[in-house]
Amino acid sequence: MANCKHKVTKFILPLLSAALLLSGLMPSTGMAQPKPLTEYDLPGLENTVSLTSLDPWDVVQLIEFLAHRGGLNNMVIGPGVAGLTTKLKFENVTVGEALEVVLSVNSLAYQIRGGIVTIMTDAEYQAQHGTSFYDNKEVKVITLKYADPARVATMLEPIKSSIGTVVADPVTGTLILIDTSSKIAEMEVIIEGADLATVSRILPTETQTFELQYATVEDLQSEIAAILTPEIGDLRVDKRTKTFIVTALPHEMEQIKHLIAVFDRRPRQVFIEAKIVQVSLGDEFRMGVNWDHLFQGVDPRFALNSVSSPGSLSGVGAAVSPSASLNYKTILGNGDLNVVLEALKQVGETKILSNPHVAVLDGEEATIKVVTDQPYAEAQLESGTTNVVGETVVFLEVGVTLSVTPRISADGMISTSIRPEVSSVVGSYQAFRTVPVVRRSYAETTVMVKDRETVIIAGMIENSKQNTQTRVPFLGRIPLLGVLFRTTADQVESQELIAFLTPRIVSGEEPHQLSERQGKRLKPMRR
Repeated sequence: MANCKHKVTKFILPLLSAALLLSGLMPSTGMAQPKPLTEYDLPGLENTVSLTSLDPWDVVQLIEFLAHRGGLNNMVIGPGVAGLTTKLKFENVTVGEALEVVLSVNSLAYQIRGGIVTIMTDAEYQAQHGTSFYDNKEVKVITLKYADPARVATMLEPIKSSIGTVVADPVTGTLILIDTSSKIAEMEVIIEGADLATVSRILPTETQTFELQYATVEDLQSEIAAILTPEIGDLRVDKRTKTFIVTALPHEMEQIKHLIAVFDRRPRQVFIEAKIVQVSLGDEFRMGVNWDHLFQGVDPRFALNSVSSPGSLSGVGAAVSPSASLNYKTILGNGDLNVVLEALKQVGETKILSNPHVAVLDGEEATIKVVTDQPYAEAQLESGTTNVVGETVVFLEVGVTLSVTPRISADGMISTSIRPEVSSVVGSYQAFRTVPVVRRSYAETTVMVKDRETVIIAGMIENSKQNTQTRVPFLGRIPLLGVLFRTTADQVESQELIAFLTPRIVSGEEPHQLSERQGKRLKPMRR
């Protein structure tokens, strides 16, 4: 193949790819193929030619034009070639290379006998020779990243087979390989090595160390590895210190720096101020606090808006009253929570059971518990028998558990997943030892609130029954006759647990400062 300079513009590539898909060029074990046109002793094939227009060409006319430029006066074009058209644009390529590409993209075959070049379709060639002209050929276009296509094409000359052709285009940085599949695979290895050797020579690598502050190694390791050039870039990881040691090309290093800057950021936090309040319900509020009635006539900035439908509580171990449902509401504006607590005193005796403050990372779960450890004895049985050989004291948590998962949206809203659970001992069960029977009520919901709005979770009602006795002094104590002077009645007491949650978006040292400030502000309410 001649070593003259040439150009194959980018316009040929999509046409070449489409033509190859339609041509069905697949490798097989057919008979030996004719040499490439450039291998024949036809001096005119080394003449250069240019096609400066991308207008459609009739293939017969195009072949005649190239034959004329190459001095191929003895040429026969088969009848099957008529009617084909193609779009090609060349600049300073040899006639032989141009003909080779034109024939390949149109699935045309050729044979040269006695100085006569015959052009025909592959079907006509197969009818004459019993095998396809392209049985043993493939065509592949490779785009080089760094190396010079002409230099690489020269390196491939000793490697390609006798039927192979390599066309280089320095303008688009591409190589067109026409050869057997095994030879193309062999040439691809050489091309890859030449490309990598070139880039390592013209673009020296650099090494930097990155120590992550907030992101995890797992978050970024695969992303960084995908940026690096194989065989040149290197990535070493120390998970213990969350450190990356990266060797990369300069432009890749800039991409890695940007990637780490985006992912390794201080995570946002949500400071949650929680307040668990117990309200003893009077006769008027046996079904729970009526929030609409409670706040009639109150300053509108303390008004309550419902943010979701009530969700029924499900009980474990006992039925739950139909009135035991959760109501989710929010206090809008900057109303003081103390105003709401004062209003609850209209319902009944109000007691703050707990006032925890917790900071949680965006998207992580925080758990708030107001519980009592209920002890009971658990029997230890002899293996394979029912014989009790000992006992272990086990503690069971009963009370209020509140799980909260806040997620900060781009607009500053806080989507809060809430799961309140109330449990209490309602009896006992006698097995090998007395085991407490626990009733658990819970619900799950997600509410969307603004920063510093307060979510009220109500409807967690506990009913307890007490047996009370009233008697006449002295007379009620007389044996037998005393029953006439005393009365016994069951008294039902209802208590509602209400949780107030106020999420605030914070960062840095703010959680500690907020905790101190809120503690001081709420002290008067604990008296």
